[in-house]
This record gives sequence, C-alpha cells and structure tokens, in this order.
Amino acid sequence: MTGIDTEVQARSIDAGAPARAEQMWNQANWQRIETDVRRLQVRIAKATREGRWGKVKALQHLLTRSHSGKMLAVKRVTENRGKRTSGVDGKIWTSPAARWKGMLSLRHRGYRAMPLRRVYIPKSNGKKRPLGIPCMRCRAMQALWKLALEPVAETLADPNSYGFRLERSTADAIEQCFIVLAKSVSPEWVLEGDIRGCFDNFSHAWILEHIPMDKAILRRWLQAGYIDEGTLFESRAGTPQGGIISPVIANMALDGLEAAVYASVGMTKHARTKTQLNVVRYADDFVVTGISKEVLESKVLPAVRQFMAARGLELSEEKTRITNIAEGFDFLGQNLRKYAGKLLVKPATKSVRSLLAKVREIIKGNASVTQEALIQKLNPVIRGWAMYHRHVVAKASFSLIDSHIWHLLWKWARRRHPNKGARWVRRRYFQADGHRSWDFATKGSADSGTSGFRLFRAMTIPITRHVKSRGLATPFDPAWASYFSRRQTAKRSVKLFGATPWC
Repeated sequence: MTGIDTEVQARSIDAGAPARAEQMWNQANWQRIETDVRRLQVRIAKATREGRWGKVKALQHLLTRSHSGKMLAVKRVTENRGKRTSGVDGKIWTSPAARWKGMLSLRHRGYRAMPLRRVYIPKSNGKKRPLGIPCMRCRAMQALWKLALEPVAETLADPNSYGFRLERSTADAIEQCFIVLAKSVSPEWVLEGDIRGCFDNFSHAWILEHIPMDKAILRRWLQAGYIDEGTLFESRAGTPQGGIISPVIANMALDGLEAAVYASVGMTKHARTKTQLNVVRYADDFVVTGISKEVLESKVLPAVRQFMAARGLELSEEKTRITNIAEGFDFLGQNLRKYAGKLLVKPATKSVRSLLAKVREIIKGNASVTQEALIQKLNPVIRGWAMYHRHVVAKASFSLIDSHIWHLLWKWARRRHPNKGARWVRRRYFQADGHRSWDFATKGSADSGTSGFRLFRAMTIPITRHVKSRGLATPFDPAWASYFSRRQTAKRSVKLFGATPWC
C-alpha cells in the first residue's frame, strides 16, 4: 500500500470509532515510516548542498504532507519527556486512538496556532527562565516541520557549532576548545560571549526572511502569543523556549558567526592563521580565541556585535569578557586553564557546588525514607554528573564529591538513630565491598535473590578521552553513513557501562 493510499484510508475512518483508530496506530510499520522520512531528508540535504532551493521547497512540501512524516512527528511528541505536559487546551495524546486522530489533524489548510502556555523553571543563578508550552497539535506540527528543516540546518551549519545538533554534544565543544588551546603555540586570549535573552529577542523579520520553510506557518508560530496567569500577551520577538522547532531556528539564526569573526580580520587563510582566530559555539554560548586582547577587543568584538544586532540580539556587557588562558574560564560546566603552560580541563567549581547542593537538598528532604529509597534518588544524580565530566581531568573532583556525600550520609544515618552508637549505625547502613568497608548500601536477601542497593560512587567512572565529531560531518549525507555508524556503536557500549545492576 502506497503512502497516498494509506492517507486516503486514514481520512476515511470515522472519528467516532476509537477501536479502529487504535488499530490503525498499532499496526503502523515504523521501520518503513522512518525509512521514507529519512529518504526525503537525504534528498533535501542534497538539494541544499547543490543550492537548488526550488527543489528544497518542493521536497519539504512533500515531506510535511506525507503520511510517514505526520506519523513520525506524532510519535516523537508523544514519546519524549514532555509527552504528559499539556498546552493551553489541556489535552495530551496518551492513547493510540488519540495519537492517530492527532495525526489526522495535521493539515496545513486552515491551520491556526494556539497561544503558548507560559511556565517558569528555575535557573542556576536563582532567577526563573520562561518557557512556552505549545498545545499538542502545534507541537506535532512543529515536529513535522523540524523533520523538513533539520536537513537544511545541518547542511548549512557552522563546522564548530555543537548545540542542539544531531550526533553532537557538549563533549565535542569542550574537546574542540582543548584542540585549539592545548598547544604551546596556541592562542592565549579568549573572548567569552554571552547573548542577553537570546531566545526571547530574535527578530521576527529576520527569521521570516532567512529561514527556508513555509512562511505562513512560521509566522503563525512566531505571532501566536502566550497566556500567563490567564492573560493573553502578544509575542513581538523571539522564538519561544519550549517549542520543538525553536532550537533549530535559533541555530540557523546564529550560523554564520564563524564567517563573521574570520571576516573581521580578513577573509584570507593567512590572516586567520596569523591572528589565531577560532570559534566554538554551543547553542547561544560561544568562545572566540585570538592571538592578543587587542585583536579580540578592537576587531572581533565589534564584528560579533554587528552580527548579533542584525538578528535583534545584543551581548551582555556584564558576562561578555576577554580572558587570558592562564586565568582560565568556564564553558559548559568545565573550567579550562593553563597551569605552567599545560592546559587542564576540570569540572567547574560552580558545577561541583551545584551538584553538592542538589545532593544535600535530596538528603535533607528525605530524612525519613528508607535507605533503599534514598539510594534510588541519589544514584541517577551522581551518575549523570560523573558521566558528563568523565572526559576531563575529574578524578580529584570525583574523590571530593564522594567524600562530601559520604559525610552527608553519615550525618543522615546518625540523626535517624540518636540513641545508637556509631558501630551500630555503621553495621546498619554501611557494607563492605572488597577493600572498602564503608559503602553506603543495603544488605541483599538470599530468599528473594536480590543483591541489595549500593550508592553509586563517582570514582568508579573511568576517565576516557572523548573523540570529537568531525566538523564537516552531517548525518544527512550518505558519504558519512559509515562514520556515524561507528560512533553510534561506541556510544551504545558506553551506555551499557553506565547501567549498573545495583542502581
């Protein structure tokens, strides 16, 4: 059965027949659906590389109207973290029948975007970050267009852009920083860039002019407005954080920063090499290296400000600074600094303090729970932090964290039994593990065959050097298929290592 035949059959189903709708969703051939979408995405990427924008538009139209594209878009928005978070209409698509009917509702003709539901999440500095939550239909429509826009974004992206991109991560950005700063002849000055309210201030006019997708649909998303405490507000600028397609649009808006930086000292390769300019960007966080403070201050910084101004953005004067590598700087939770000419990348002090504060909060808020429950709450937090920092010089930080957490847990255990001695508390809450006799763990049960629960220690994570993704590699180019296949195999082995049986 062709995609067109499936679409005709889908539209012929009575909306009042949930059993039939559930059956249609459950019988979907997901392997074929993903293959159909992938084939169109590869064709879009190829047309983009060739500069055939009419072809790109035609293929995007084909993908966003296809049955496979709609099915995959609904699948992604109903299986991600926000699947149970509703928009202003209070609806979520939890059942197979609801997902099928949601897929049928993804029609472009007559589509109107609903206002976003405004929520606030805490930031590390104590302030709150506003998020805009679209309704399920708008979310699925954005996921559908993300499928069509992502091949264009990946093909045109800056080589050293790593945020919100397929097959790239913060570890790639940190490794690129190490590559350009570690040598004895590497640049010694770093411009730390911080964009003030990046997502909230993008110029709608710039986005509508430069983002290659259906302008009518894009305009409806940008101008949908948001509802905060029952009041409707209009949105005059920005791409709402919380929208599925917002990171792709933001990345496309910031792509070209590398070219702007290099153009500030001349377009020739000799000029770039002489001034030792390098750009590393992760979403809206970026650093620029240079041979001297004067080059960064007099040439690069004005060029970056001009680049941002064209997009309705501006740099934060308080957080944008030029630093010598001997003093060090923080980037993506890591601290990069040269000690006597040797570059060391360590977990940032702010990141360590943030983890310990979170651990203290968990322990303090669970004073009366069982030891097993407390371990289950702590292990994902400790393991996640340690796995994030496992590629840098982190053993000393891991040891410090394990020691600090042990003291917190010892106080937690003593406080629960004020009338018991230290030896009794030790036998009750701490078990032997090889040469270690003070592991915070529960005893196993021979009857049930369980081995008990043991607190995860950051020191058990080995330090391994991260292999950076190649700058020009894109997952939508068949020439790189074997390369990404090898990287995926390596990632799977790391995930298996991270899942310990006693967590």
